[in-house]
Amino acid sequence: MIVYGDKNGDTRGVSVPYDELSNSARAMFFASAGAFSAGELLQALRVRRGASSVSVCAEAGLRAMFFCGILMLPLGRAVAPGAAIGGGVWLFALGAVIAWFGLLLRWWSFLALGKYFTVVVKTSDDQPVVDSGPYRVLRHPSYTGLLLAFAGAGLMLGNWVSTVGAVGPTLIALLYRLRIEERALTTTLGDRYREFAASRARLIPYVW
Repeated sequence: MIVYGDKNGDTRGVSVPYDELSNSARAMFFASAGAFSAGELLQALRVRRGASSVSVCAEAGLRAMFFCGILMLPLGRAVAPGAAIGGGVWLFALGAVIAWFGLLLRWWSFLALGKYFTVVVKTSDDQPVVDSGPYRVLRHPSYTGLLLAFAGAGLMLGNWVSTVGAVGPTLIALLYRLRIEERALTTTLGDRYREFAASRARLIPYVW
């Protein structure tokens, strides 16, 4: 059994992230990262015809913030090893549960939107207002899932800087994208989207 402690086996309080001690934890982390990457790649390769992009320049900036969040996961722990959270296997397990809940929520959102999901914000006149699946509760469940996945990954790495560094830029980017997306959907879909938005929170169920 691997005990949370230092690399020499001393368990008197030296904070070493659990994934540095456990091969199975490392495998779990990289499997999670691989699943996330595969899901994002599959969505990025999809092409939605007959829809117009809202803002190419804005999307470029959002992508930069998104990749900044990804890079902060390993970089945060590398530059600030003293920001270890502590908690050992229990923290890692909590992070894994949060990360996979986020991934599953994001994938469920992809399935609910079907062909209308796009990585770049696009709208079309024939676009329906999807109110099934996770969209029964949230306007943007895929964004909630993404934030949870990043937060969970940071906890799996056991580092505050990794966690905040991953979630922070991503949250800023998503909040900006929310404004662009909701403005575009309101313009294109009119009252249909206004009614949908009025009865659902954006990211946190029944809160905001």
